[in-house]
Amino acid sequence: MSSKRWSVGFLLVNVCAWVLMIATLVIVPDTLTRWTSIEFARVLGWAAASGLWVVIAGAGWQQRVAPLTRFGVQFVLWVSAAVIAIWISEQANVIAR
Repeated sequence: MSSKRWSVGFLLVNVCAWVLMIATLVIVPDTLTRWTSIEFARVLGWAAASGLWVVIAGAGWQQRVAPLTRFGVQFVLWVSAAVIAIWISEQANVIAR
């Protein structure tokens, strides 16, 4: 792999985008549950978080990674962010009770 493909800057941008996704997937649904169901709130959170990912890291992935590989790796990253966000949200709700 070339250094352009997996530079430190590229990895750092992805880590920051992934952490921002998790924060969005925690904050948006937990905020919207006052007005809507948790399922619908999570869909809205997912839409916001995936949009942030595309804006922040999407171009770097398109330049460096083939489409099929990009889909697989990003799928794992996005699902892991969602699972961690749900876990954090559930833990916060348990503590709040």
